[in-house]
Amino acid sequence: MIQHIVLLKWKPDTTQAQIEDAVGQAQELVDSIPSVERITFGRNRSQDPHGFTHALIVRISDTDALGTYLSDPARRRYVDGVLGAIEAERIEIDVPEDAHLERHSELGWHWARTTRPSAAAEAAALRWEETHAEP
Repeated sequence: MIQHIVLLKWKPDTTQAQIEDAVGQAQELVDSIPSVERITFGRNRSQDPHGFTHALIVRISDTDALGTYLSDPARRRYVDGVLGAIEAERIEIDVPEDAHLERHSELGWHWARTTRPSAAAEAAALRWEETHAEP
């Protein structure tokens, strides 16, 4: 998995309606580019004077798919036509998930399942149940 992160600074005359329209039009990227898992848009909440007010984060299924995403015609249309019309400046970075850290409960157990177990894990559980079945 890799995240394509775009920081956006809008032209001075850009309206909130134009920004909302740009957010809505990003759905085409999710719908038409298979490697795009999701797109997150958000507003900067800090008071930093840099002028970048929004971030667009594109979650791409794997690092090898990044080049395909960057050159996809739907992305080019979105960047050039939609964002290009209202942005003053952008910063783009591509960040793979080199490490993943998260908070754990005090007990050390994760009771809520957020992802489906792999097929290998399900097969191992089934084999264990078969060998440990009560007579």
